Amino acid sequence: MDPPSLPRDLELSALEAEKEPMAAAEAEDSGTPPRESPRESPHRPHPHRDPIPPPQLLGGGGGGEKNGLVVKIPPEEDEGDEASALGGGGGGGGVVPGGASGSPKFTGLGKEELLREAGTPPWARARRVLLVLFWGGWLGMLGAAAAIVAQAPRCQPLPPKTWWELGALYRAPPKAFGGDLKGVGEHLAHLAELQVGGLVLGPLYPPKPEDPENPGKTQFPDLGDLDPELGTDEDFEKLLKAAKKKKIQVLVDLTPNPGGDPVWGGWASDPVVHQRVKDALTLWLERGVSGIFLDGIDELEASVVAKWRNLTEESGPGGASRVLVGGTRLRDPQEALNKTGGLGLLVGPFLKVVETDAPGEGMARELRELLRSQTGLGWTMGTPWEAWGSPLRTPQLLLLVWGLPGTPVLSYGDEVGLARPPGSKPPPMPWERIQKLQESKNGSEWQVLELCRALGGLRAGERSLSLGGAEVLPAGGAVAVLRRWDQNDRFLLVLNPRGDPLGRVSLPQALLPPRATLRLSTHRSGPQSSEVELGQLQLQPYEGVLLSFPYDA
Repeated sequence: MDPPSLPRDLELSALEAEKEPMAAAEAEDSGTPPRESPRESPHRPHPHRDPIPPPQLLGGGGGGEKNGLVVKIPPEEDEGDEASALGGGGGGGGVVPGGASGSPKFTGLGKEELLREAGTPPWARARRVLLVLFWGGWLGMLGAAAAIVAQAPRCQPLPPKTWWELGALYRAPPKAFGGDLKGVGEHLAHLAELQVGGLVLGPLYPPKPEDPENPGKTQFPDLGDLDPELGTDEDFEKLLKAAKKKKIQVLVDLTPNPGGDPVWGGWASDPVVHQRVKDALTLWLERGVSGIFLDGIDELEASVVAKWRNLTEESGPGGASRVLVGGTRLRDPQEALNKTGGLGLLVGPFLKVVETDAPGEGMARELRELLRSQTGLGWTMGTPWEAWGSPLRTPQLLLLVWGLPGTPVLSYGDEVGLARPPGSKPPPMPWERIQKLQESKNGSEWQVLELCRALGGLRAGERSLSLGGAEVLPAGGAVAVLRRWDQNDRFLLVLNPRGDPLGRVSLPQALLPPRATLRLSTHRSGPQSSEVELGQLQLQPYEGVLLSFPYDA
């Protein structure tokens, strides 16, 4: 006996469903009984159910059988249902009555029939059409993408920029940070908030001894030594590592007579002094500094400056760039450059033009001359020993220092408007006052600090301010400078250099859009984002604004 199958499970596999009807048909033609399935014959009675009639009886007629016919009797079928299936007539062999619900069962096509049908002309033609559409669409999209790329405007390649061209410099003696090198390290976070890229620290050498042969005069200082009161070589090494973590480079101010005028005096042409300076440069560069600052650089011979520059700007450890920064007391940068033969960065009182209530046309003319220089200029508001201009002009000077192409150079305290009258002793840095300002967020000093931080953040994040060129525009009684780079937002600096309000700024409408976004103002605290009609722009006394607009506006 055949092994019993699962109760009521009469569904055949696809292969058996195809073979058994054909075998039945062949048996009829030959007069021999059909061969039973190796799994289970549908004609053999099952011990648990009634027998199922042969496949030809289910069709109800001689031509009603279909290849791939599958019969499945649901469990709820009774004898009456089976009888109806056995006795049903008709000629539709492809449809078998269902179970109790009476739903019809449809048979599928076998593999051979599907292959024959797929080879008919309609389906072959459909495949060719779909193939042509696919490749045509793919090639069309590829061509459209190539056309878009070809017609898109080309981005201007980024120019090579050094770290001192991208960030600001901060000049301060160690005493401004609490008196020693450890105090400097404790306030590096304050410099990082100002987007400072380099700290010009000095003087670090011991106090100058008196000259025994010339009473009342001092000897040339030992520039290569570190003042023991400031710390040890190990303290300095720790400071370099802490500054590196804040992405701040450390430069050393080796000016022999800081704050003096002249700076070098009789030492300027002394070969012995030249050699001592060279030896000091070598020592500090070996300690790991990223640059040297020398004030009064225009007092020295060009050949001497060239040797010191070559020594300083040789690649440091790991190929890091180093720079010799020169300071000058001359207001004309070109005159200083002609005397020194060129520098990596020149810092001077170039913005003293803002000190007077000159009309906007005169100040604009001065700025055009300054911006023609091909050497990097460092814009500053003064020195650690002298601040330029009145406190009313401090915010406007900050806007120029950060907004012009070149390197912003801050002296300690500039970020809070610290007063340094000429000829007076350098005041201490008001760290406690700065802490209170950050807590209260009130007062004019806080507005200056907030403005300085905001300008530093914009310069670091906007390519037009960090990489772009500058064009001085005619603006009547005001001063207007346009900064732009490639396809980035344009920035417009507009200043009122006088103590009288400007009711309407005359900006060139042909070069500018009708509206712009107010980003910063020297007379308004907090971030700005309001739209401004450029044809109706008004400025308060000594006010400066920074506006922006899209490059395609």
